[in-house]
Amino acid sequence: MRKRIAVVCVVVVAGALLVAAPKLKSSWRNPDPAAAPVSKVVVVGFTSEQATRRSMEDALTAEIRKNGSAAETSYSVVPGDLSKDPAAAKAALIAAGFDGVVMLRVAGVTNEQSWDPGYISVVPAYYGSPWSYWGHYYPYAWDPYYFRTYTTVRIETVAYAVSGEVLIWSGLSESTNPSSVSKLIKQVAAAVAADLKKRNVVR
Repeated sequence: MRKRIAVVCVVVVAGALLVAAPKLKSSWRNPDPAAAPVSKVVVVGFTSEQATRRSMEDALTAEIRKNGSAAETSYSVVPGDLSKDPAAAKAALIAAGFDGVVMLRVAGVTNEQSWDPGYISVVPAYYGSPWSYWGHYYPYAWDPYYFRTYTTVRIETVAYAVSGEVLIWSGLSESTNPSSVSKLIKQVAAAVAADLKKRNVVR
């Protein structure tokens, strides 16, 4: 009785699995009447790296302004490192006239390595014996192009009313294999700002 060899066919669309533009994986708008839209927001980037913090705040502030809303970066309002005291931060923002705060942070970075054997439409001759299989695939064990690392970056953004301390909106963006930090930040900022406007979070 002849034996049948089952072959798993994998179709890879060039580039589709390598880089995925940032998008909002999920977002939520508080339906409570107390979660009214805000009109003047400060953007806060939670990171210990000052350059990254400024880039995050600059990008999202610019996108919110493009939509016709008032926004400022936290580093321009309160220079230096972010305050470790939430009460002091709240007092400073209220004194500066802000009724809303939008905060963003890196929620996680994961790395996954997978092996891509390519596309097999029919059972090739080298599947005929373990030794022909050995001879064919042995070189690929040391071929770095057959191993791909997928890096996924998730960024969480939340919007609060400063005085009422009400969570108005939250969103989670996800990007696979971002080509650069600056490009990732700009794309995430654009996606977040668009949803903030669409859901009437910042008027």
